[in-house]
Amino acid sequence: MSEKSESNEEIPSDNSKKDNNEEQNEEKEEDENQLIEEINEDYKYMNQTNDELTVEELREKIRRSGVLYMSRVPIGMKIIDIRKLLNDYGIQRCYFIPFKKKLQNIDGKRVQAYKEGWIEFEDKIYAKLAEYQLNGKPIGGNKKCIYRDELWNLKYLHKFKWNDLVESMTLEKKIQEKKLKIEIAQSKRENDFIIKNYEKSKKYLNKKREEEENKDKDKDDINNNNKEKKKIKNKENKENNKYKQKKLVE
Repeated sequence: MSEKSESNEEIPSDNSKKDNNEEQNEEKEEDENQLIEEINEDYKYMNQTNDELTVEELREKIRRSGVLYMSRVPIGMKIIDIRKLLNDYGIQRCYFIPFKKKLQNIDGKRVQAYKEGWIEFEDKIYAKLAEYQLNGKPIGGNKKCIYRDELWNLKYLHKFKWNDLVESMTLEKKIQEKKLKIEIAQSKRENDFIIKNYEKSKKYLNKKREEEENKDKDKDDINNNNKEKKKIKNKENKENNKYKQKKLVE
């Protein structure tokens, strides 16, 4: 009986592992589906052609549009969530700047987060209305939503259009590219300057060594000559002393 009871106790542990694996797989599938939905929506919008509209209608469409600036995006909030939450206000396009690294949300999961963002609306009246109704108020939603207690941070940009945003982004890119080119050129100059100075210092040190070696050689030669001269003098003195006239003895 004891063996049977032990075997029966082991079965639910395996089932729990299977359940956990199934839950993880379901979460992964949900994340993948959300990403696919976001990509599809952006793709649909990008493929919308304005060939049917005239130039005047396009100008009027741009003039009527409005842009909201979102200074802070809650961690875990995705573009598809913003589209769903602001769909009633006639949202058109979104552009959000992501962080380089994923951040941890309240549950401790690593999630793609965004620094700030811009949202375009079909009519600037609805953009102003969204700012008036939502700014500084909780986002809300289901209890499962991580960001339901976060506050909206929205600002209507007066006389600001989507083209201005595109132009500013292109200008920033060009400025960054120029800065990179300048930095690269400066680093090359510094490296060239260091290499030239290194070569000059090497030549100078080699010359100094040669001069010191020559000086040492000259000193040695002078010392040797002096020694030889002294030897010769000593020999001469000895020879002269031999043939000197001795004093007479009284």
